[in-house]
Amino acid sequence: MAPTYSVLGLWGSHMGRTVTSSRRAGIALVVPAAVLAACGGSSGGSTPASSGPPSPTTQASIAAEVPSAIRAAAPIQIATDASYAPNEFVDLNGNIVGWDVDVAKDVCKVLGLACTINNVTFSDIIPALLESPSKYQMSFSSYSPTTTREAKGIDFITYYQAGEAWLVKVGGATISTAADMCGHSVAVEAGTTEEADAWGYMGMQPGGAKISGDTDHCTSAGKQDIKVEPFDTQTEANAALLSGRADFGWADQPVADYQVKLESGKLKIGGTACSVYPYGVAIVKSLGLDQAVEDALKYLISNNFYTGILAQWGVKDGAITSSAVGVNDNNAVGQTCVPSY
Repeated sequence: MAPTYSVLGLWGSHMGRTVTSSRRAGIALVVPAAVLAACGGSSGGSTPASSGPPSPTTQASIAAEVPSAIRAAAPIQIATDASYAPNEFVDLNGNIVGWDVDVAKDVCKVLGLACTINNVTFSDIIPALLESPSKYQMSFSSYSPTTTREAKGIDFITYYQAGEAWLVKVGGATISTAADMCGHSVAVEAGTTEEADAWGYMGMQPGGAKISGDTDHCTSAGKQDIKVEPFDTQTEANAALLSGRADFGWADQPVADYQVKLESGKLKIGGTACSVYPYGVAIVKSLGLDQAVEDALKYLISNNFYTGILAQWGVKDGAITSSAVGVNDNNAVGQTCVPSY
């Protein structure tokens, strides 16, 4: 029988990747409970209509890799920032859902662990992981590995890959490359790679501090700087674009694609996705959970549970093979969105 899932609501912000300056008591084996959000509001998404792909069962050999201290302290606390549809978000019924959440649940099932999924402001997740004792043991929240995050004591187990994509209003300003952001306002979620890259294109850190020796690619081309508009949640960033408070939106490709579907005829993708990086499950390095989670993900991929989830949510284009599952893969695939900074 499968473990129980519950949700503790801490409504907040999200996502993915922040780059460095160089460049989410015993085992409770019961039927899963409904995933309920203790917070109001919705990301504007909805869950797929189908009943979902098959569910895995506990794999004893993989479950045995979970450290005894972690197993004794179950339920495992998992953090996610549920404002990033379709990866993780609060649906119209108040449930925390998304393909990232579904993968997290299946990892817990393979490990035979009860898990609690917590909705946490994105910028608060890693600090909470690093508390002593850790407030959360791992995070499924569309994280991309970076050396900065790893140096703090976080490992990332690869399970997906995604690029960055610009969102534009139909009939509004157009964009093909990062240079087209110059002189325009860009809505991003605070703490994401997209925020860092928008500032980085201007040779600055988020907030406007100059990066020593770097170039402002807008002013050097005789253009006005980008007006970076950071928001606590991706939901707010999307609303800014739709209302005309921002010229462009910038988010991870599956998130941008999902918004185009939700806002059919209102939004479209500008240019092509760039800076494709892995997503990684963020885990406190010192806990010793890496191998168990890595093997659980490989099992889900090799036995088609993983691809079933991605197909249900329409995000198979970022699927990886089991051989690509590993620790701290920081490498981009293909062209990056902005020059190194």
